Amino acid sequence: MEKNDQITILGITGYTGAWLAKTLTDRGYTNIVGTYRNPEKMTYLQQQLPNVTGFKADLLASPDKVKPAIAGSRWVFNNSAPFTGDEKTIADFVATKVAMVNNLFKAIIAAGTVEKLVHIGSAAAIYMGIADTSKTVIDEDTWPDLAHMDRQYEPFITMKVREEQRVRELADLIDLDVTVLHPTNIVGPSFTPWQHDMIYAYLHGSQPLVEGPMDSVDVRDIAGIELALMTNPASNGKRVMGLGFTSTYQQLETLTQQHLTTEQINTLFGDLPTIIPTQTALTLWQPLAYTSFVKDQS
Repeated sequence: MEKNDQITILGITGYTGAWLAKTLTDRGYTNIVGTYRNPEKMTYLQQQLPNVTGFKADLLASPDKVKPAIAGSRWVFNNSAPFTGDEKTIADFVATKVAMVNNLFKAIIAAGTVEKLVHIGSAAAIYMGIADTSKTVIDEDTWPDLAHMDRQYEPFITMKVREEQRVRELADLIDLDVTVLHPTNIVGPSFTPWQHDMIYAYLHGSQPLVEGPMDSVDVRDIAGIELALMTNPASNGKRVMGLGFTSTYQQLETLTQQHLTTEQINTLFGDLPTIIPTQTALTLWQPLAYTSFVKDQS
């Protein structure tokens, strides 16, 4: 990547997209293009990063809306996560993700200049629900067993698996270099005022949490990893885990109580969630009882 190459970030006003734009700017890249849906957010981001050019586009609407943002770009980062808001069934969520990928690749084909795509997936598409308990090495062909999913996570895992599979299928068809980054829980400060991390998402709303490992990675590290993957040909065709550190939900709640007053906790989160012991939860996860995910938690 040359410093003046046109670089496109899909979802540039989002949590990871904004930090990626900041990271690229700090590294001296001058020609950054991004898609957005909210003009006010784009205006704010451009005030912070004047070298960024924005294109209003919805990846779900039409590839024609995305084409101007990709035209002339050699390097594309897909940090978008669009939804219609009408998804109700697993099939709905999968259809949304596949439509997004289809429109993205139509725009890439129309541009004719793109050399590589770095796509953000999810760690859930790799290690949650692997049926073969003897499998100790996760590779590019390791997928969760979608026939035996925990109901709470089934829509998310299924849509992320189908999304990634579609990305890889279309990349193979047009011979496009692609790397998929699979972050664990993304945490850390937002570069913009309208985002929050997974710590807030877990603690807000008082939903019970099952005690167990909380694998996390700093959002700024995700931006750095994305750039490293784009510039390293050895990553082509690979799936890369974004993992920074591991804690537990109980540790998260304890730290919150240690560093915040009761009033601050109530203002930010309401009541903190109940932590359900791991063994109690595992007895309820019978459809997953034979998977390596449950075995690891045990």
